[in-house]
Amino acid sequence: MCAKAVAITGSPGTGKSTLAERLTDLGFQVRTVEAIALEAGALSRQNGQQEIDTSKLGSWTQSGTETCVIDGHLSHYCSIDAVIVLRCNPKNLRQRLTNREGYGPEKIESNVEWELLGGVWSELITLHPGANVLELDTTDQGIEIQNVLDFLENPDLAKSVEHSVEDSIDWIRLNFAAESI
Repeated sequence: MCAKAVAITGSPGTGKSTLAERLTDLGFQVRTVEAIALEAGALSRQNGQQEIDTSKLGSWTQSGTETCVIDGHLSHYCSIDAVIVLRCNPKNLRQRLTNREGYGPEKIESNVEWELLGGVWSELITLHPGANVLELDTTDQGIEIQNVLDFLENPDLAKSVEHSVEDSIDWIRLNFAAESI
């Protein structure tokens, strides 16, 4: 296993691959969840689509001494030490996904609903309650890279998933409060 395995997760369209590219440019070891799934024997084709068996991702291990960043919306199913959760206001996310090839109305709505409900947090609290977490709002498409670098340098300074979930972004509450003004 890497010195630390850190997942970059979140709904499709929140900026995971963009952040991963920036980290690659800064010299970090970044792996895609698809590459890890292939190594773990968790990748198959179903009805012409690539499918990842998430139950097999936790068995993946890698030798090495540097931090390994895993890019993908299923990356939190891997064996990880810490996680970066990217979030985006559902209204903005809908627009981003509308502009994406291969995203029809049903797929867009499914992903927007997942983001609205904070679905990734329900999986994290079950899979990795003790993992340290950094949640970032990418609605304005800006990520303060120094916050990410500080987290990657020392994720142990951050709170765990179980101690952060109540403070996570709640789009329903935020949208309701904004509309009631």
